[in-house]
Amino acid sequence: RARRPTTDIMSRRAWRIATHARAITTTSAARASTSASASVERSNALLSNIQGKVIKTVITAVDHRNGIAIADTGVRTVATYKLAELDGEVAIGDVVEARVKWMNNPMGELDLEVKGLRAERERESIWRELISARDSGSVVKGRLLNAVNGGYAVGIAGVIAFLPMRAYRGRKPPTTVEAALREAKETGKKPESPVIGDLLGFKILKMTASGDSYRNIVVSGPLGGGSADRRGEAKRRERDARSWSASASKATTTDAPESAP
Repeated sequence: RARRPTTDIMSRRAWRIATHARAITTTSAARASTSASASVERSNALLSNIQGKVIKTVITAVDHRNGIAIADTGVRTVATYKLAELDGEVAIGDVVEARVKWMNNPMGELDLEVKGLRAERERESIWRELISARDSGSVVKGRLLNAVNGGYAVGIAGVIAFLPMRAYRGRKPPTTVEAALREAKETGKKPESPVIGDLLGFKILKMTASGDSYRNIVVSGPLGGGSADRRGEAKRRERDARSWSASASKATTTDAPESAP
């Protein structure tokens, strides 16, 4: 219990106000933590086997001096997190998601993992979007990176995909930016080869995964976004414009009144 200072009346009043405010803050945090813990316990109770799954925990205490945080798992025991492994600052009552590595570690405790969980969730989200694009046959955007054995490496949303030579749809092999500039300077024309690093379109042919360490994507392309495709699109627009102009001219001639003999 804090000692009340024996100063003037104003100091004693300020001390009472500060003590009362601390009591209200502590009570509110305790109530929030209790409510969140009950919600987490109900949520985790729906999981039949939490081994390897992500559960929600509630921060019940934060020790900045030792760099740790205590959390209620809602299962059977509390968990201890290192503050350095958490994403940002946490306070009492905050909900933190963690993956269950082991139900019983060698010490007989619940072993949780929080480091890198957000990045892993982002990778899972990207993987699900790529699966959806594969199933629907949609075109995904990616960049040609470099030549590899039997094809090319393609970067798609942070994932390295493989473009085999048999699925390459370019008129000519990919070229570098320097080679494309040199060719354009010599010939006065833009190169038809896709430039490495350009944002192009690809279709996903196959996706395989084995755990978190191995994921393979096979694509075909490029389908759009390069200089050749931009020129082709410009030619199509020009052709459509000429067709529309000819149709309009023909319609005007047909609707013109015949001259008297």
